[in-house]
Amino acid sequence: MSELRAWIRAQREQGYGTLHLYRALALAEAAIKEGINKLTVVTDDDGAEFLRDQLPDGVEIEVISGSLTQEQESARFIDMTKEFVPSRVDSRHPRPLVYLCGHKYEAEYQRRLWKAGIEVVVIADEGQPTFADYYVIPKPYGGELGVKSISGYTRFLRGGHYAPLTIRAMKGIYQHHDHRTFAEHFSIATENLDTDKWLPVIGEAIGQLKPPVDREYNPSIMLLPGVDCPSDEELRQKLGHTGSAKVDVAGGRRDQVKELVDTDVLFAADGSLLQQALAIGTVRVALPRRGEEHDQMYDHLIRREASPKMPDPISNDFKDRMDEMMRRVCFDASWRRGQNRIGQYLCDGIGSIRIIRQTAFKVYATPQNLIRFFEMGDPLIPNL
Repeated sequence: MSELRAWIRAQREQGYGTLHLYRALALAEAAIKEGINKLTVVTDDDGAEFLRDQLPDGVEIEVISGSLTQEQESARFIDMTKEFVPSRVDSRHPRPLVYLCGHKYEAEYQRRLWKAGIEVVVIADEGQPTFADYYVIPKPYGGELGVKSISGYTRFLRGGHYAPLTIRAMKGIYQHHDHRTFAEHFSIATENLDTDKWLPVIGEAIGQLKPPVDREYNPSIMLLPGVDCPSDEELRQKLGHTGSAKVDVAGGRRDQVKELVDTDVLFAADGSLLQQALAIGTVRVALPRRGEEHDQMYDHLIRREASPKMPDPISNDFKDRMDEMMRRVCFDASWRRGQNRIGQYLCDGIGSIRIIRQTAFKVYATPQNLIRFFEMGDPLIPNL
């Protein structure tokens, strides 16, 4: 068989933080593990700086300016891959694979790659017309959500690849099986969070929280800043009044698995921490993303998770609703146990491995919907 070559295209998109870059990282790890012979991650200057020291050995980085038009960018891809396009396509002579992570790749862009002999895989959150060979729907439930195949033969792959786990994160999470049934540690993921609006509200709510009379309660707060967040001291100042709660800031702005494992309530917007929290079973309080009034993925997660929606701080009954929500999240043992189970069932932690198997090696036997991540019987788990 000829060498199987693949390219992963990802860069930051406004409102998504580093989500697409984490998708590229998780796919790259899975591709190397599964045996793709040659892999190149294509990104912009910011993406290259973010990914360079995290990618597996042997993965190359190609930098393409984010200012190129879609026609110019697709021409660059065609030029990069043309020498690997076989004159005859069969199992021994596969087409080069291009994985497009994000929303900026219109159907005509995909069509140009396809006509040049490239196999195209799109991974995007929202439904849109597509000319790809594969369209990965990063939703664990539901239909195609408006995705239409222009070519008529697009294969739709369903899975929880919204905020995929890297293999390193999976290994760490797999050692952690349960949480206590009351809360005493809080983490606040701040990358896509409107820090001016939400940090003071959360700090005050945690500071005023009254535990049951039989419960010893010493809350501590860990801020989990993303790479685009203000300085650590500025974050502490924004958090404001927290009563007697101790406040720390996680040391790393890229890898915060340990801090997430140590917490038992996560106030998270979305992004790289979301699926790790679901895998662990951490109770998650959902928060609106910065500048997004109506976000399809956010609404989808709210419907599917048991986590209550954060009350609007400008509503008249905000204080009462916040108090009710916090007491339930922190001290209702039956509700917290239910959250732990929901987290384990909702997480598709090894979605990247399955995407590579299905698209690169055409192996579809493994179910691609929900993975019960903590079951030892899953054949992929022992090999991680």
